[in-house]
Amino acid sequence: MKNNFRGKGNFQKRPFNKNKQKEEKPFGAKVIVRNGDVNGAIRRLKKILENDNRQKELAKREFYEKPSAKKQRNMSQAKKRHQKDRMKGLISGDAPLPQPTSQKFMKSKRKRRAYSDLRNAFANSKRKRGTL
Repeated sequence: MKNNFRGKGNFQKRPFNKNKQKEEKPFGAKVIVRNGDVNGAIRRLKKILENDNRQKELAKREFYEKPSAKKQRNMSQAKKRHQKDRMKGLISGDAPLPQPTSQKFMKSKRKRRAYSDLRNAFANSKRKRGTL
């Protein structure tokens, strides 16, 4: 039973089959041992697993993580990503250097130091581009 529509491409109308089992795709890492070099194969396998973050995933699933802790972790990761993108924009010159808005902002020594480091990084990036 085939219907052709005049839209983008051809679409097939397939009958619904509830009893059809899904084909399970094999998953996992596969390494071929060449010339009896088992140590090299183990090294390659460990590299594959490390690049795939499977060890981190296993360590993360080892203990139960409360939903509130998971949410907090995801929020902190999002903050880090945002700050990283902002710094990239500042250093590349796409974004302007933010100016402090109040005296309270510059009250603590840590904030003054962070702002001066940011200003220096911004100036250095301008110098490298030759726009200063």
